[in-house]
Amino acid sequence: MAILNDFRRALLALLFVFLPLGAAQAAGDFIVLCYHEVENEKTGTLARTAVRASDLAAQFAWLQANGYHPVSLQQILDSRQGGPALPDKALLLTFDDGKRDVFTRAFPLLKLFRFPVVVALTGHWMNVPDEGMVDYDGVPIQRSEFVSWGEVREMQRSGLVEIASHSYDLHRGVPANPQGNTQPATTTRVYSEGVYETDEVYLARLRADLRRNSELIEKHTGVPPRAIVWPYGRSNRAAQELAVELGMPVGMTLEDGINTAHTPLPQLKRYLIEES
Repeated sequence: MAILNDFRRALLALLFVFLPLGAAQAAGDFIVLCYHEVENEKTGTLARTAVRASDLAAQFAWLQANGYHPVSLQQILDSRQGGPALPDKALLLTFDDGKRDVFTRAFPLLKLFRFPVVVALTGHWMNVPDEGMVDYDGVPIQRSEFVSWGEVREMQRSGLVEIASHSYDLHRGVPANPQGNTQPATTTRVYSEGVYETDEVYLARLRADLRRNSELIEKHTGVPPRAIVWPYGRSNRAAQELAVELGMPVGMTLEDGINTAHTPLPQLKRYLIEES
């Protein structure tokens, strides 16, 4: 009975994601889902953005049984360039942050279902020494709780996993005003010593960060990222244009909604899977 209840809970959680979307997707439409942590059955209270591995398996099974077709980033790009049309009920799966459970818990399920996925990595966290601590949005976490580059390459070799940039060090807040409030680093002119960043300094900071992470990912995987998954889903036109210039024509937000054939690639919408 407990297993059945868990399945029903997972199914209902997923249905709540899709209910607002309507019964059908038009030709060329696709949905993007955003996952984070994947926990085991022994984990007590889950983080707001976490799912249990058993719930993730139930969600994947529900998608498969209900005619959803997980597609790769390449299929989306091909369809935009005059290639094969996307299948009905097309769906792109994404996992943010590069926590190690994407390799130990999500990746086995992805291989089982043969679902393609985009995994977004934050370079500053990946560069922490093996025995060091990662500042994970103000919470110290051991580096071992994130994927290693060897694990990244193993996922990539499967042909199911595409690696995206999650910035090098923009996944944090920066001083935004004289009152000391912090705002996302991607969209905020840093306030320091009584002055705000100029446009020139701001753009140079973004350019250096995005380029550094792209070069880091290419160094360790042999392939530069084609997508930027914006930290906190936050970006602006200037950031989007820089990403495109640096070889990342696809940008992902956290704005709810279906992506149509006309949704700009630098502004793709995603549904955040989280505790309701």
